[in-house]
Amino acid sequence: MFKNYSKDQRRVLLGACLYYMGLGGFLFNSQTSVLAAVRSLYQFPMTRISLYTTIGYVATILGATLMGPMIFRLSQKNKKLYFEGMYLCGAIGILILAFFAETPLFYLARFLMSLSVSTISIIISYILNQWIQIRTGTAIGIASAFAGVGGMLSNPLSAFLFETFSFQKGIVILVLLSACLEIPSFFLLFRKPVPEGTPVKRGRTAEAEMDEAGSSLLVLIILGILISGGRLASLFTSYLSMFSQSIGYSASFGATLASILMFGNISSKFMYGFLSDQVGVWKATMVTQLCVIIGVALFIFMPGYPLLLCIGTLGYGMMYGLFTVAINRMCMASFGFSGTKKYQGLLTGLASLAGAAASPLIGIIYDRTGSFTSLFAALLVLMMICFVLTGVMAKLRSEH
Repeated sequence: MFKNYSKDQRRVLLGACLYYMGLGGFLFNSQTSVLAAVRSLYQFPMTRISLYTTIGYVATILGATLMGPMIFRLSQKNKKLYFEGMYLCGAIGILILAFFAETPLFYLARFLMSLSVSTISIIISYILNQWIQIRTGTAIGIASAFAGVGGMLSNPLSAFLFETFSFQKGIVILVLLSACLEIPSFFLLFRKPVPEGTPVKRGRTAEAEMDEAGSSLLVLIILGILISGGRLASLFTSYLSMFSQSIGYSASFGATLASILMFGNISSKFMYGFLSDQVGVWKATMVTQLCVIIGVALFIFMPGYPLLLCIGTLGYGMMYGLFTVAINRMCMASFGFSGTKKYQGLLTGLASLAGAAASPLIGIIYDRTGSFTSLFAALLVLMMICFVLTGVMAKLRSEH
């Protein structure tokens, strides 16, 4: 694959991987260990943690709909400042969390981190689309997977740092490590100016790229449902260990499932990006949705078999590809490049809004039923609806 890329394209892809790993992985995906340490130190009630999470959703909506699309309108110089500013938001946010967690600034920390992370996929997919026109989906999938790689490394590392030094010192070291990734990523991504204009794939004309697919209301609605479906599926990741313990498994088995889930996080982005280039966006989406459907079905119907639960967790983990790489690829397939600039941030924000609205319902339904079965049944129905709608989208695009 990489032999088809020029030296500049390989540098840009490496820079994108490092940026995802530093900001998305080390700063944001370390939140599992960071929040556990905060709760242990300050004995915060769950209501405070819930409000902290809700503020994160609000920041994500604002970032995706307002801040993310700004990258398309900025000059080359301002693109660099914007890029650095988004990283600094995340770094300042986690430092505030370290030193001011007992104050109302605790909520500002979450706001800044979520605002920063909400723009990653828009910024990086824009830069990769401008630089790479051969197997663009694969390139975006590889880059976004490094957020999962960073998360796999940063969670055990942060736990080690908190035990060896202190919570505050551990956070400072974590920020310094992320900066060691971000600084070279900046020079790799902006060593040369980001190409301007509409990116044109080999064998196509600029006019064809701009006119591709159109932007009918029906397409926009269906795409909104598909992207929101992937985002809603991700809400259950925080409850996986609780689910395993609720059906009689040990905490260590829950930790094993969490590791498998993170492997699914990484592999789903590779898989979706690769398949979108090989067989098309809609077939790639349907394959990924089918993996999630099988995984959730195993949760519901085969909870007594540990091996099948592990397989189900891997299948369920494929949903990460549906609300990361898929957003840009589905927008590009539906609206072309000019439409993607207009709608990607909006659709990302709407998906986050759906997540914010649905998140409290998970706790309410579980408290009333005492089981995850009804929640997984609802998710199974939702993913089956999304599977059918993806087939409708494939039909609409082929007719166009």
